[in-house]
Amino acid sequence: MTKEIFLIRHTTPNVAQGVCYGQLDLNVADSFRKEAKQIRDVINNNSIRTVYSSPLIRCTNLAQYLFPENGVMYLNELMEMNFGQWEGKVWSKISPEALKHWSNNFLTIAPPEGESFSQMIDRVKYFWCKNILKSTEDSIAICTHSGVMRVIAMELLGIPPDKIFNLKMNYGAVIKIQINQDFHQLEFLKG
Repeated sequence: MTKEIFLIRHTTPNVAQGVCYGQLDLNVADSFRKEAKQIRDVINNNSIRTVYSSPLIRCTNLAQYLFPENGVMYLNELMEMNFGQWEGKVWSKISPEALKHWSNNFLTIAPPEGESFSQMIDRVKYFWCKNILKSTEDSIAICTHSGVMRVIAMELLGIPPDKIFNLKMNYGAVIKIQINQDFHQLEFLKG
């Protein structure tokens, strides 16, 4: 059986440029309807029966807009990386020494009261194995964040964690993944 999974990044959040907002629960920008319609035009949701979403507002709004007839399952495993005490702060106001230490060791070092990238990888892999690989559904949509999408792409394509941030992923990005027993393929439908 071939599975089609659509990874969908949330639309533009209502936040000032330069603010650290991983798990900060932000609403969507005024451009939401226009951006969401563009996403809807890219995906064919007629066949999608299973929908997962991060429980953060910027994802739940999108999941409900795109799939109003589906029962959406909201899972914490699909939330963006937790930046702990840095959430809501302007990046330039965070201690340069702390930022440098974290960015040089982001796999194993977490921001204060946050999570490391390795911890995020573990929770996303747990979701993927439990909910996607074991699923009998053949068409699934996941409304989530760029960090989660990067982890999934990294795992499927064998990209080293320190290189995955070279992959540009705009708001409203859509990646279609096809999986069968012997093969998987990622296709960027929207940047």
